[in-house]
Amino acid sequence: EVNTMTIAFGHGLSVTPVHLASGVAAVANGGVLHPATVIKRHPGEALPGDRVITEQTSYMMRKLMRLVVTDGTGKLAAVPGYLVGGKTGTAEKTGVGGYKKKANLSLFIGAFPMTAPRYIVLAMVDEPHGTKDTYGYSTGGWTAAPVAGRVIARTAAMLGVQPVDETAPDVRSAMDLSVGTTRSKRIAAN
Repeated sequence: EVNTMTIAFGHGLSVTPVHLASGVAAVANGGVLHPATVIKRHPGEALPGDRVITEQTSYMMRKLMRLVVTDGTGKLAAVPGYLVGGKTGTAEKTGVGGYKKKANLSLFIGAFPMTAPRYIVLAMVDEPHGTKDTYGYSTGGWTAAPVAGRVIARTAAMLGVQPVDETAPDVRSAMDLSVGTTRSKRIAAN
């Protein structure tokens, strides 16, 4: 009963980091859930998987994840040229008699490049403390997002991901939330 009341805001739900990364990969990769593995695949080898959302839904979710980094709580994960998108998360840890107000589990999960995602990065910080630099906050956007950004900045080139001009018309169009939506067509018509 308590899970029914709290699931909408993430309480009562528990997943492993591998499950979270697998789920976010499916959201970002076009909608196919692949089993997590450490087995190296050959280029072009078909990967087993099940479609869990449509390609169109995945495309819109990538745009929203990008927006989290450009205009939302994940700004500190931004890496110029690599089109990072993602989601921040902060959970109070449980203790005797309820939740601990000053004990968070903060995270950021991101994918890049959002025009054609190839990599997922999950940064999790257990019980971070706010500092002067974070204005006293210990949330995922202030503690885990910068970690993910630094990991991406240091590894993207090693992984063979070439930076892009984020202001290029094709890149801006690919990440524009208004392009192709019914609402934007109605607004343009009026």
